[in-house]
Amino acid sequence: MIEELVCCALLAFTISLVLMPEIIKVAHSYQIHDLPNERKVHSQQIPRFGGLAIFIGLIITLLLWSFWRSELFNLPLLAAATGILIIGFRDDFLPLRPSIKLLAEIAGAFIIIFFGDIRLNSLHGLLGIGELPIYVSYPVSIFTIVVITNAFNLIDGINGLAGSIAILVFGTYGSWFYINGDMATAALCFGIIGSTLAFLIFNYQSKIFMGDCGSLLLGFMAAAVTIKFLGDNARLPETAAHYFTSPIMFVSCLLAFPLFDTIRVFTLRVASGVSPFTPDRNHIHHLLIGMNFPHAVATTIILAFNLAFIIAALLLQGYNDNLLVPGGIISAIILTRFLKSRTTRFNGKKGNLLHDVRKATQKTRSTGKEKVGEGV
Repeated sequence: MIEELVCCALLAFTISLVLMPEIIKVAHSYQIHDLPNERKVHSQQIPRFGGLAIFIGLIITLLLWSFWRSELFNLPLLAAATGILIIGFRDDFLPLRPSIKLLAEIAGAFIIIFFGDIRLNSLHGLLGIGELPIYVSYPVSIFTIVVITNAFNLIDGINGLAGSIAILVFGTYGSWFYINGDMATAALCFGIIGSTLAFLIFNYQSKIFMGDCGSLLLGFMAAAVTIKFLGDNARLPETAAHYFTSPIMFVSCLLAFPLFDTIRVFTLRVASGVSPFTPDRNHIHHLLIGMNFPHAVATTIILAFNLAFIIAALLLQGYNDNLLVPGGIISAIILTRFLKSRTTRFNGKKGNLLHDVRKATQKTRSTGKEKVGEGV
């Protein structure tokens, strides 16, 4: 059966690989580009919409899979993901207000919770909380989906980063669902891997960005698969070889970079007295770029640290999540402070790398726009 998943990945890869040059040509023809500015790290006009090819490659693959295996996917999930893609696509053309994007994400989350039954029924012992009442489960699930969705959107800041993190996340989940016998979800994950790999070929050459349509789509799918993993894992017997005794810790480490970096920059922005959605150059990938690391090297460093967290989570299974999760957060803070000190020393003075968020806010307000997506 693993051959079927490999075929899913190859088919999605091929479709996206064929579509990507066509999307680039259309974007150039109509002069639809991501323009460089003082916050972004690219200096050329580069097309967006790589996420569109990722989505089309995935959807065609899933449709063919459903005919072949006669397995129905979670249709509410695919419908909600389509809506998220459309919102991101619209934002790539004309920036939307953060409130509109947030409402769209909440609506998408509600669809998969209410119609697709993808929701958090339990916190699995975190903070001593087990089963969640329905009136608590809904808001907690919506919050989780929105946070993870935006976490992927916000790390889409340098070539290859968001796509590579997505491959790491969906590769891990896809393998677990395959072992668990859930071939439909495994096919979904492998389809995303294949289409994202095709995108990375062009993205690493700075020919196209995935845009908000891609980063929001990947984040939304990652959130849905994460919640499904937690629910399916809880239903396994504790004697199962692939049962996770500390699932919250594992999920936190698997999504360590997107979640921690998002919480970190939001905290810094609020502490600076500006909107948490105000773009700046305070992300971890910006710190690495500030040390003159090429995009590929910066991405590799971040992937290595994220992988180290995943390995640590696997080795520490059996310990209490209430001890492991705070320990992971403290470790991430220590690593980030070390990186920040190295960046400051490299640049010769404190704050040389960082963008003035107050100045960015004033400029945004003067134009009457504020964009949520970080972009490259």
